Amino acid sequence: MPAATHAIALDLGGTHLKAACVSVRGEVLEFVCVPSRALEGEDALMDTLVGVSRRWRPGAAAVGVGCPGVIHPVDGALVDVTPHLALPAGFPLREALESALALPVAADNDANCAARGEHGAGAARGARVAVVITVGTGIGCGIVIEGRVLRGAWGGGGEIGHMSVGSRGPACGCGVAGCAEPMAGGDGLVQRARAAGLAVHGAQDVFALAAAGDASAARLVDEMIDALGQQVACAVQTVNPEVVVVGGGVAQAGEALLAPLRAAIARYAQPSHTRTLRIVPAALGNRAGVVGAGLMAWERVAPPAIGR
Repeated sequence: MPAATHAIALDLGGTHLKAACVSVRGEVLEFVCVPSRALEGEDALMDTLVGVSRRWRPGAAAVGVGCPGVIHPVDGALVDVTPHLALPAGFPLREALESALALPVAADNDANCAARGEHGAGAARGARVAVVITVGTGIGCGIVIEGRVLRGAWGGGGEIGHMSVGSRGPACGCGVAGCAEPMAGGDGLVQRARAAGLAVHGAQDVFALAAAGDASAARLVDEMIDALGQQVACAVQTVNPEVVVVGGGVAQAGEALLAPLRAAIARYAQPSHTRTLRIVPAALGNRAGVVGAGLMAWERVAPPAIGR
């Protein structure tokens, strides 16, 4: 049998599916982005995942899939429902893909995949302890310790996005009292901006208005970054990382986000934890998830193959 040349990597979102062929070194050999059909039900979603994967089935070693929600680290099933997917709690994601493709499958939370990607081939490469934050519609977080993703007992390790920090902001759909995600995420920023009378389409518009001197936008951005800093500081205090990597759509604001975020984290975490802490932008952009999923796929068949 010829040697495998690539892993199939899938990064599933509520709107789009990013998919790639990934080499054993974490290189993206081919990349596509297609509608995920994630909210149309499990049949439509599986058709998308399997259809994209089949084009790369010849020569594939394994499949890696990153998925919103909590994914059980043992059986690769969805632990609970998530608003981003029309899948029931307990849906056997890994088992379903293995059956359809006749390949080993690694399934994990999408933020964990992004963290694995940035650690294996991006801005956190070589760090003993790294926290990777994805700031988009909400807040995703993956933690890598000694080269391994922190998954927790049931796959919920690193879920700081829905951590209660006593927020006085809008209630979050997660049900956690005081959850800061509606204050810290991009979707909440946009909603508050519109409520304040600002004509914005996305979080980047709010940042642009703030940079142009709009006092209302500047206040909203400051509130968002302060709430985000509280959440990240919780992770910093808990695992004492060398580096915090910040990615996701909102992170495209660059230093307009990162500079005040560094100050906020310093306010909410001890100097012993922040004095030499690096807080840097993600290096892999929107491909961090597929790189991480690809590396996890290789590790499924030949652990530990990459980035140790």
